[in-house]
Amino acid sequence: MKPLRLLVVSFCVLVTGCGTYIPSQRDWPNDGTGDVANMNSVLVRSIVCELSYAVTTVIETDVEQSKLRPNRRKYADFLYGWGVEVAADLTVTANTALASSGLWAPVSPASAIFTLGGGIGGGFTATNENKFNIFYTVADLYKPAAFRLGSTERPCRYPEGGKEGSLLVDIDLRVVELLWSRSQIVQLRLADAPGTVPVAGDKNVLTQTVSIKESVAGDITPAWKFTTGSVNQSSKLFGAGRDRTHQLVITFGPLGPGHKSLNPLAEQFHLNEQLKAGLRGNPIGQ
Repeated sequence: MKPLRLLVVSFCVLVTGCGTYIPSQRDWPNDGTGDVANMNSVLVRSIVCELSYAVTTVIETDVEQSKLRPNRRKYADFLYGWGVEVAADLTVTANTALASSGLWAPVSPASAIFTLGGGIGGGFTATNENKFNIFYTVADLYKPAAFRLGSTERPCRYPEGGKEGSLLVDIDLRVVELLWSRSQIVQLRLADAPGTVPVAGDKNVLTQTVSIKESVAGDITPAWKFTTGSVNQSSKLFGAGRDRTHQLVITFGPLGPGHKSLNPLAEQFHLNEQLKAGLRGNPIGQ
């Protein structure tokens, strides 16, 4: 029994040391403070680039199409009085687990059989969650000189083309489709065009949530057999995993007083979408 007791104590110490640290937002070996700061700055740059591309593409395409319409009407010009707010949620979870089993079979007469089995298990989970919020007016994002109409290129993206630790860097966030959805229903006369001046009760808000999750896991399963017993013949002894989720809540809406934020209704929608996204990521009962 002494080898089994020493083995259990050793692995308990091992799990305690590996499972109670707060994980970095970036993976080793690029997990230093400077690396995390670089990831955040590159991510913000990529988000702003996507927003600018989407706003410019929709407005410029609408302007060009208006020249071919009999009424010469522009259906996306309401965006000039709008803004966009983005909430980013970067979450990393590291977990370790121990599950060992043993079987003791003492020396017995041929006519007597006695065995004693047992197991021990445990685990730790540590989470690091970072959040930030950015706001821009559509007028600030509108850059017709930076994006050629009809092109999908984004010159403002990260020049090296690396992810820099974030799953949402240099990726199409599908914001163009979100903005087109509002202008097209106006063009089809299914709704009125939003006014540049917010109207009480006017629900002119567009929201979109994008999320990418990455999971990595591994385990070790050694086994020992002794004269009077065995250890860990059927269970995974030590396991470790790391989950990383990067999520964005994007909200477009009319500007509020002073043009320094969205109007109160749009701000409420933005908050509600963050709450809903949080509940989807952490369902009750799990």
